[in-house]
Amino acid sequence: AGQVIEIEAETSHAAADVIFRTLFSLPIEHEVARAVFEEFRNYQRSQPILNLGALLPLPRWMPRLFRKDTRASAARIRALITELTQERMQQIKEGTAPDDLATKIMTQADPETGARFDTEEMVDQVAIFFLAGHETSASALAWALYLMATHPEWQERLAEEAQALETCDFTVMSKLKLSRDVFRETLRLYPPVPMMVRENSCPERFRDRDVKKGAQLVLSPWHLHRHERLWDNPDGFDPTRWQTENGKQCQREAFIPFSAGPRVCTGAGFAMVEGPLILSRILRDFRVTAQPDRVPVPVAHLTVRSDKGIWLALSKR
Repeated sequence: AGQVIEIEAETSHAAADVIFRTLFSLPIEHEVARAVFEEFRNYQRSQPILNLGALLPLPRWMPRLFRKDTRASAARIRALITELTQERMQQIKEGTAPDDLATKIMTQADPETGARFDTEEMVDQVAIFFLAGHETSASALAWALYLMATHPEWQERLAEEAQALETCDFTVMSKLKLSRDVFRETLRLYPPVPMMVRENSCPERFRDRDVKKGAQLVLSPWHLHRHERLWDNPDGFDPTRWQTENGKQCQREAFIPFSAGPRVCTGAGFAMVEGPLILSRILRDFRVTAQPDRVPVPVAHLTVRSDKGIWLALSKR
């Protein structure tokens, strides 16, 4: 029957490992990397909704709605990231820094002023990359595995496709078309960020209503992705939809798991490589089976997670 595990904890660990290796060339087993990961789990438990603002410096006039334990956890995360950032800055000065994302960000100069990020700004950048980048990927990957467990025919198709994975470099992505469609369908049904807020930059007339400049607009990918006026079979799991005319049109006009426009998620391309690749690697080696007595119910925490975890049985192929 296989070993039954709570898969969200495992995908969080995997995604954190990926983002730390990408940023600092450090595995999650590294002392500081693990401390950031563990502290972030505390932060997640103390914060019921997505709130990256606690980690970033805000104007004094802005109200603080964060719980005391959330602020304390955020402060510890920033202290740990500051330690990594200062160490990397020293390595850059000495010419011993690895060629990873953190080094690229720190050494990139503004094309107009020539200025570079100072330590505080760099900590902000790393905090967002890690917190937004690992939690969202972990959520999507966990739900993708659940959908594979509840749709075994698709699981077998992905497992067969994954036999082409001799290596883990970027070139294999062209061979993972089914996995990309499955991951995209997961993002449609379970968008990691179920709602987002944008501020109106100019007066607008929308559906016979005046929307003032500065108005706060709440966008809901969750509702948009399941809108019956837009999508064929909106609540159904159908990865083939992305090859249909309706699916292609909706992908352009009604699919925003990474937001859209000037503030689109900078990690969208990264996520669409990481997610399908890890999904394929898992299904190549393991068969996942759902637990009928533990049907996950999606709830919005930092991202869309299950209320009591996503429990799956894994057995070696």
